[in-house]
Amino acid sequence: MSFADRPSLLRGAFVGLALLVALVAWLATRGDTDEPVAAEETAQTRVVSAADLGDAAALNGHPVYWAGPIAGTALELTESEGDVQVRYLEDDSEAGGESAAALTVGSYPLADPAGAIRTLAGEPGATVRRSKDGREVVVSSENPTSAYFASPDDSVQVEVYDPSPKRALALALSPKVRPAG
Repeated sequence: MSFADRPSLLRGAFVGLALLVALVAWLATRGDTDEPVAAEETAQTRVVSAADLGDAAALNGHPVYWAGPIAGTALELTESEGDVQVRYLEDDSEAGGESAAALTVGSYPLADPAGAIRTLAGEPGATVRRSKDGREVVVSSENPTSAYFASPDDSVQVEVYDPSPKRALALALSPKVRPAG
C-alpha cells in the first residue's frame, strides 16, 4: 500500500513536513531583528580636547595613547568596543571623515598585547626596533605606515599610523607617543 492509496497518510506526512520546516525556520531566525546594526552605531567619533583623552582612558579602563599636542591640528577621538583611536585632523577637516592622510594613534586592549607584538615581530618582513626607553616597536613590510608596540603595563597594543612610514616609526620610537592624562 502506498501514500497515494491512503489520502489521510499523505495529508499527515505533508502537515508534519510543513511543521518541521516551520520549526527549523523559527529556530534559525529567533533573535533576529529587523534593524541591522551598523558600525557607525557602535563607534563614537568626536572632536575633543587633550583633557578629554584622560576621561576616555578612565571610561574605557585602559590607557589612551596620543602623540601630544601638534600645532594646526584638532584631536578626533573614536571609541568602539574598547578600541580608542586619536586622529590628528587639520583644523579645516571634519570629524568622522574618511581621510587616511592623518596621523592616528590607536590603543587596542588585547588579552596579551606583548604576545601580539612578538607574533608580529616573527612574521616575514617584520622589522623590530628598540626605543631609548626599551619599548620594542615592530613594523611590517606589508603595512609600513603603521608601527606597533605594547604598553609597559601590557594592557593595550598601540598603533602609530602615518602616511609617511618614516614618521610613523620615528613617533613610535619617541617619548612623544604616551598615555594621555
